[in-house]
Amino acid sequence: MLIWKTNSFDIKIASVRYRCLLPSRYLESHGYKSCFYAGKNQINVDGLSQSDVLIFVKSFTPYDLFLSKKAKEAGIPIILDVCDNIFIDEYISKCKFKPSDIFKEMSEAASAIVTTGSALKNIIEREINSSVPVFIIPDAHETVEDVNYALSICKWRRWLKLLIYRPISTILLITNILLSKFKTLQKEWRKQYRNKSEKQIKYNSHKSTIEWRKLWKKLTYVRRDTSYIKNIKNNVSYQYKKYAFNSLAVNTSLPLQNSVNSNPEANPEIRNFNILENSIKPHQTIQGDEYKTILWFGNHGAKYGKFGMLNILDIAEPLVRLSQEIKFRLLVVSNNYKKYCQHIEPLPFTTEYVEWDLFSIYKNISESDVTIIPNSKCDFSICKSANRAILSLSLGVPVVATKTPALDDFNDCIILDDWERGLKAYFSNEQLVNSHLKKAQSMISSNYSGEAIGNNWSNLIHIVTEINQ
Repeated sequence: MLIWKTNSFDIKIASVRYRCLLPSRYLESHGYKSCFYAGKNQINVDGLSQSDVLIFVKSFTPYDLFLSKKAKEAGIPIILDVCDNIFIDEYISKCKFKPSDIFKEMSEAASAIVTTGSALKNIIEREINSSVPVFIIPDAHETVEDVNYALSICKWRRWLKLLIYRPISTILLITNILLSKFKTLQKEWRKQYRNKSEKQIKYNSHKSTIEWRKLWKKLTYVRRDTSYIKNIKNNVSYQYKKYAFNSLAVNTSLPLQNSVNSNPEANPEIRNFNILENSIKPHQTIQGDEYKTILWFGNHGAKYGKFGMLNILDIAEPLVRLSQEIKFRLLVVSNNYKKYCQHIEPLPFTTEYVEWDLFSIYKNISESDVTIIPNSKCDFSICKSANRAILSLSLGVPVVATKTPALDDFNDCIILDDWERGLKAYFSNEQLVNSHLKKAQSMISSNYSGEAIGNNWSNLIHIVTEINQ
């Protein structure tokens, strides 16, 4: 039995799907059964046997440390799976503990550590003191069928599996969850009604009555004093005119007659393009086949690490140059419309934003001409896996990307670090596109398919159980 422990069971989180649910699906063909726990779900370690394996997937909390120590004492093999560089200083949890510190302690109880690639493997081996072996199992090619499997597990099959394989643990788990919810409601109720005597309730009622009377006096005063109303109207009119003038000065591409720099040559960024004309609002589409679609998709980013949507700005210059020769739209599929509006929409070429979705992303990719994957190569993003490139290539869309260790296998079938030439080549050379896609899809089938990843995990579990005996 494989016991998978994640920090959350939200399938929108990539690590939950790529590092937990997808491997568990393909391990079934190797005869492995799986149970899934998340957050602070209580695991009855005493009820486990030495033939079971406890796998922590990017879940490194004080509770996980407690579980790993108990499992070690019981002789249960432990595998730690980490897919992000949690060792950077900015990477801290909402509870302000450092996952990296807990991971280091947990590694002393682990039989093996698994990660996505060589870059992160080197960092892990440098950071931990134990002699625990570190294995590389990359992110798999995720299909629509894999997403449906993940969805079914999250909806009901997770609890069904627990009930079948661990009936006593399931009853205890459900009891604890219900008890926790009841205690939370009880605390809220006590907080709401604590120290509220009858006198206080009457006082609050009297106070609110006084406030209403004051408000009524103000309203009647405003109604009688017409000069006061005129002042309000004049102020509103002035503020509106001021706002309108400022909006015009910021947005128009025409030289302003009343501005200090009315010479168009003095404002080349205003003269060359109109931000409003070169942006389209969400869910609008461009008519006609003359426009190519360049796609960027992924998580918008986080406070730690320079990664996500803002990496598009790193390649803004070649995109601007390309837009002067070729008509294209940049389609951004992500999860932060505000960030898109603030940073990407003002770029001087056509852009569009679509909210990321587990299923519609397949359609977004398939309808695009090229996918771009810029990477800042900071300590965090240099460790990112190749899953976005793999997904795009598997759906028949070529990739232009920053060269990173995760993309080493694809050197001969994607264009690296040559944005303008690469995009032009894929737009104009169909033979090159077909050649690269054929090589890439063969590579994906051999090394990154669900079956290949299942084989890798099966071999690892066999090694771990052999070591533990």
